[in-house]
Amino acid sequence: MSKHLPKFYYQHKWSIGDIVYWNNQATLHYRQAFDPNERRVLKRVSLAGSRPF
Repeated sequence: MSKHLPKFYYQHKWSIGDIVYWNNQATLHYRQAFDPNERRVLKRVSLAGSRPF
């Protein structure tokens, strides 16, 4: 686990069909290393009218 405070830390335990999303304008994110032999699908969604704080 990273050095971040557990109160503000979330680690997802992946299952088939999971979708995880976050607000890039209000969230810092990090990922641990993954197996490069496993398939990963990443998609980006942007919402119209979204403004930074």
